[in-house]
Amino acid sequence: ALIALLEHNNNPTDYTMDDYENLNWVRVQKKTFTRWCNTYLLEKREKIEDLTTGLGDGKALIALLEQISSKTVAPVYNKNPKIRVQKIENVNFSLEFLKNEGIKLVGVGGGDIVDGNLKLILGLIWTIILRYQIQVAEGNSARQELLEWVRSQIPQYNINNFAGDWASGRAICALGEAIHPGQMNLPHDFTNDAVANAHMGMTKAEENMNIPMILDAEDMANAPDELANMTYISYYRDYWQSMMEKMAWPEACSFLSFTAHVQAATRNGNIKTTGGDNFFASVTGPAGDVPAQVLDVGNGTYNVSYQLPGSGQYAVSVKIQGKDIRGSPFQQIIQ
Repeated sequence: ALIALLEHNNNPTDYTMDDYENLNWVRVQKKTFTRWCNTYLLEKREKIEDLTTGLGDGKALIALLEQISSKTVAPVYNKNPKIRVQKIENVNFSLEFLKNEGIKLVGVGGGDIVDGNLKLILGLIWTIILRYQIQVAEGNSARQELLEWVRSQIPQYNINNFAGDWASGRAICALGEAIHPGQMNLPHDFTNDAVANAHMGMTKAEENMNIPMILDAEDMANAPDELANMTYISYYRDYWQSMMEKMAWPEACSFLSFTAHVQAATRNGNIKTTGGDNFFASVTGPAGDVPAQVLDVGNGTYNVSYQLPGSGQYAVSVKIQGKDIRGSPFQQIIQ
């Protein structure tokens, strides 16, 4: 899986470097992988503009690996490399680090990255994504594992790949809605414009789940690439896993107590500390209604307390003047 090119039925000898960079899937991977790198480099106050040249001095690659692995790549390296040998030495520190992490690298050396060999750079970044972003287990198929998870979330879409099955933009909306309900009104919000659908789903995911928009909606709809799509969609699984970890609780518990906090505000979003109408709350679950108590704290906030009797999916509805407040009902999954 080192060379991303191998995911496509192309022979690299058929293309000049300029032709290669103009291939749609190369363009999409390059743009997506660059943005993916920058989501981590931001924490190191680094940024690359062009994946072909941005890793050439080795500094950004070291910063990326240290941020994503939480380990030291090289205690000492060239902070201001001027000559080729210094740049190659920096890159080789990263390649050696990856080998020590158990990642197999075939046919790539420090000179390839310094020289801007895009074919090998795409393969190197994809290998890093597989290990640290998608986190595939040894001997398993990253594609199959992620695909099975997607199918478990939106079985009605019968997703069989990470390319054409996402081109309508509807699947990415449905996936976001499945793991964070209430963002959209589906299928009512769908249009016949695939780019608009994809943009809606991606925008909601960025706003509500903090999923970075490393992939363009136009590329998902018009030039879907499996590796770029997998990289982006893996963020949805990360979000889902984090929510499951937060919501999990010991099986020995027969009841689990929760308190939701409601802040009163005007239509314009200004906080209110006095006055206004009362809030009403209700909780429903697999076995029906769950008793909920609303306590007016007296400073414009309300506490909604309730006990859940078992695992399952629960909906917490908060209303004022008989109408749900924004985001209500709120979904809660207990395992």
